[in-house]
Amino acid sequence: MAACALAQTQPAAPVSGNPEEAVAKVNGKTITRQQFDEAMANDLRMLAQRGMQLTPEQRLGYERQLLGKLVDQELLVQAASKTPVADADKKVDAQIAQIKGNFPDPKMFDEQIKNAGRTMEQVRADVLRMLTVQEFVEKEFASKIKISDDQIKAFYDQNPQYFQKPPQVRASHILVMVPQGATDDVKATKRAAIDKARERVTTGKEDFAKVAAEVSEDPGSKQKGGDLDFFSQGQMVPEFDKAAFALKTGEVSDVVTTQYGYHIIKQTGAQPAEKRSLDQMKDTIARFLKKRDVDKLIGQFIETQKAAAKIEVFLK
Repeated sequence: MAACALAQTQPAAPVSGNPEEAVAKVNGKTITRQQFDEAMANDLRMLAQRGMQLTPEQRLGYERQLLGKLVDQELLVQAASKTPVADADKKVDAQIAQIKGNFPDPKMFDEQIKNAGRTMEQVRADVLRMLTVQEFVEKEFASKIKISDDQIKAFYDQNPQYFQKPPQVRASHILVMVPQGATDDVKATKRAAIDKARERVTTGKEDFAKVAAEVSEDPGSKQKGGDLDFFSQGQMVPEFDKAAFALKTGEVSDVVTTQYGYHIIKQTGAQPAEKRSLDQMKDTIARFLKKRDVDKLIGQFIETQKAAAKIEVFLK
């Protein structure tokens, strides 16, 4: 639910038809084409950041899966709608302040809302719905689940592979995208743009994050100055992965070509492999086990809601 609320602050996704067209109805409440397309665009961005692209056949299946999730979310929202949220305005303000904090400049948050064709009132309503669902889930499910120390230790002992932390690097990048099938002239123009960006951060000694915010065409990272956080080998596309792990901390790569276009990469940190102890992982395991059990209860609850709901699907 949090992801759905935050996704609304992203630039508007191209709508493939009438934005108010119903792709589904849940007890008479419409899930619109615009809601669906925005959620799909947000998921595709996240997949792209992981170096994943869907084939046309995979996309069709993914769209069906996504619509199922939106229906499930709507059922949960409807079930939670009468749950009171104490100090709702204060909590909404705090959540929006947290979202704004993810942007290098708070003005960028306002611009994103405007570009998405939304108002602050709509964003506040989205956040309130998210908080209402959180209160409902806590009251009906999470508060009833207790995780014991024995459960935590058993999970740690039975799943050692989860606690072997591989070497990781932290990197930032600047991406100039090159469309599939681009002409030589377009490629030359794009290459000139990435060469100029590299010159600014190397010869010109300009701040990498500043140049990334201005130049990069990766919507997921440019708001964070190009930062991709820590990642392990194999999480990025091969060309990017190889270049990032070959750098020393503080170094900037030559231009790297991937399926997305031209990148320059700056390694900003490195962490060696290590085995994380039970004490280190205790809280994380407890949260994981609790979430797993809560998700199971929510899934069972949604299935009972579906049995009594009127659900109409119009997606073609």
